[in-house]
Amino acid sequence: MESFEKGTKRREGAINIIDLHGTWREMGRQYGALMASEMKHIYETAIIEKLVNGYGYDIEKMKDRARKFYANYPFRFKEILKGMSETSEMSLEQVQLVNAVELLAATALDLPQCTGIAAWGDYVSETLVYGRNYDYLPWFKEFSCDIVIACYHPADGSLATATMGYAGEIYVVNGMNEKGIYLELNNGMPSGGALWYDSRVPSVAALFQFLLDGASLDEIESFFQTTKANFAYIIGVSDGQTARCYEWPVFEVKRRESHSRQGLTVLSNHFTEFSWGLPRPEDKTNWLTRSRRQNLLTLAKHFKGAIDSKTMMKMMDTRIEDLGATTDMTVYQMVVVPEHFKIWFKIPDTQDWTEIDMKAILNPRDE
Repeated sequence: MESFEKGTKRREGAINIIDLHGTWREMGRQYGALMASEMKHIYETAIIEKLVNGYGYDIEKMKDRARKFYANYPFRFKEILKGMSETSEMSLEQVQLVNAVELLAATALDLPQCTGIAAWGDYVSETLVYGRNYDYLPWFKEFSCDIVIACYHPADGSLATATMGYAGEIYVVNGMNEKGIYLELNNGMPSGGALWYDSRVPSVAALFQFLLDGASLDEIESFFQTTKANFAYIIGVSDGQTARCYEWPVFEVKRRESHSRQGLTVLSNHFTEFSWGLPRPEDKTNWLTRSRRQNLLTLAKHFKGAIDSKTMMKMMDTRIEDLGATTDMTVYQMVVVPEHFKIWFKIPDTQDWTEIDMKAILNPRDE
């Protein structure tokens, strides 16, 4: 185990796990020192080799984009990034580029896709289980050893919160807090359009705030009702008992009401809440969003009443050709049992399902 100031780092196979404590600047310093080599790898390989040298992206335009992404960050998250630049041997500008790497790499054709499924009630053998595929550009598989679970224990009294993603990304596409609330994000562009607002707090940063401040699903719901998205997303949120899905374009938010399948929600990349009145998007041009959704609904129906973490892993292991949802763009996967603070993490081609005890990392406070 490595340590720096009040922070520590260990590995579960390829997965980095860092435990950060203190003020936001202090946690940033710990993050920067402990994850410097992984952040440099992403900077040198993704930003310079791939995007600048390989695809001919203009570095100045990327710096501008990364700066705008950072500009409307809440102060406490800016403090993390500033702390990282103090100890990682990277400038704040370089740290901003790494923080925005997925945004910079995304083009209209190759946007992150992702699939999620939550089962509870009559669908499970015991308690709520959440399955999650994080889909991105296949060349992101080169960063399999740069994946990190970063757990923040803020000195300001916020809830301890863990984020799961690539090194240097200070936001939430997957996260869990000490109350056992798990949250994950999918792209909603096929239904919500491609509008992007630089003038708003990035939704992925807002979701980090939701977990730091929200001790229940109802509190998190109030945050959705109060916050405008800067891009179209579909968010799954669950605690130990139930899951909710929020369809969140830039102009409104709706909680998906599932009348036909109590105890099951499947998220791909299109809105399914009837009240939008939207047609279903064309499958082929929208990353097979309908097929991935339908396949998981069918698998869940098949395993109804018997779904547990092992069955969910089997479902998430099923490729789209075999009527599942996993594709060549699936860069990492999770199965989560929030009630028991358990996560199983898989990195296709790198690491099979690995159990991670989130209770030991988050140290939930007793009420």
